[in-house]
Amino acid sequence: MSKLYPCVRTTADIWLPLHLRRQLHLSNYMYRIINGNCPTNYMNKFRYISGGSRSGENCNLYVDRSMSHKNFYYLGAKCWNSLPMDLREASDISSFSYSLKRAFISYLETDPNYTPNNHFDYLYTPPSQVNIT
Repeated sequence: MSKLYPCVRTTADIWLPLHLRRQLHLSNYMYRIINGNCPTNYMNKFRYISGGSRSGENCNLYVDRSMSHKNFYYLGAKCWNSLPMDLREASDISSFSYSLKRAFISYLETDPNYTPNNHFDYLYTPPSQVNIT
């Protein structure tokens, strides 16, 4: 299937590095929150950037200042904003999760500058030239 994982047959069998697994799970939570599949107290904590800015046009979330970069609302908004638009528009959570995991695997194989970083508040941002489809 891939040069990094020659014995693996499916994407489901691949274990991502710790920080990418964290980012995958946080992205799944954010997908559920944005699409209304969670309690309302979470949905009311996030708001979109408004105005004519590039961030507003991309449907990015407003990132509040945080005393701690471990705050869920801070990390959740940063994580959501780091996702490409085509992933954000997935039809359901399973296709979103599968596509994001496939994208992370693709980034691991193609990004020559990738290095694992297991700091809690680190979010991997892929290079813009990598095609994830």
